[in-house]
Amino acid sequence: MSIVTLEPRHVPAAARLVAGGVAQLRRRVPALPDSWEDPATVARSVARLVDRGAGLAVEDDGELVAFQAAITLDGHGGRWAYTPDIGHAAPGPLGARLRERLYAELAVGWLAAACPEHAITIPAHDVETQQAMARLGFGQYVIDLVGRLGPIDAGPLPDGITVRRAGAADAASVAELDAALRRHLQASPIFLRPGPAPSPEVARRELGDPAVATMLAERGGRAVGFLRIGSCAQDVAMVVRDASTASVTAAFTREELRGAGVASHLLDAALAWARAAGYARWAVDHESANRVAGRFWARHATPAAVSMLRRLPPGLVP
Repeated sequence: MSIVTLEPRHVPAAARLVAGGVAQLRRRVPALPDSWEDPATVARSVARLVDRGAGLAVEDDGELVAFQAAITLDGHGGRWAYTPDIGHAAPGPLGARLRERLYAELAVGWLAAACPEHAITIPAHDVETQQAMARLGFGQYVIDLVGRLGPIDAGPLPDGITVRRAGAADAASVAELDAALRRHLQASPIFLRPGPAPSPEVARRELGDPAVATMLAERGGRAVGFLRIGSCAQDVAMVVRDASTASVTAAFTREELRGAGVASHLLDAALAWARAAGYARWAVDHESANRVAGRFWARHATPAAVSMLRRLPPGLVP
């Protein structure tokens, strides 16, 4: 076996390896779109990775048996290298060992390019790869989940709670809840660095957008929870991305009402909107350290991908 630069000639074989893994994943998570089982669809995305970033391939007698590609991005407070879920594959009994070799080779180049943060998204069923990356110093940081659009048995609403779709006139109430969500995400143990809050004008415009639905829970005229759903997010696992996927992009319930069923009713209302809008499934992602969110989403959707992250010690970057 030999490790060589990932080139356009490898794309068809790499796409077949990825598509085979997606087929295995969909047997466990049938709500996922079937488009990523098509090698031609995968090949177009892999080709863009080959064009944009660095990658390596493992050949055995000229046949591709494993590969990993990545792109370098600016964000997270610095530069980082990211391998999406369609950007790697190493099936077979030697898969874990090949992944270790690929990462060891790639990490040298990433460090030289001043990328001390390395991330990879792995299909949820591929526990062996998750374990291999954990041995290399990676830890979970984001979970992608997908679910069907059937109604949720949310039980009775707590006394005094109403749920409705928010409009532009509710911008101040939604902004207050969004700010509380940001404080929750910034606090221990999540320590997320969220981007800037939308301006009041942008927030009002979004609340009036027919392609986005923000469900609002109130008690006595006070907003106590919200959930936003709309078209498929573009910063999530590739296997989730599809025009027929509705993404939940924000959700928050005030602490005193958590566990009372408010979030379930917000989600049920959001999924009813998605069904009426013609979507086929819904998806959400959350930080693995956000245990409040993790427990809730796991009751209603199935993990499809796990993103893992490694930050190299300070002082190593040239």
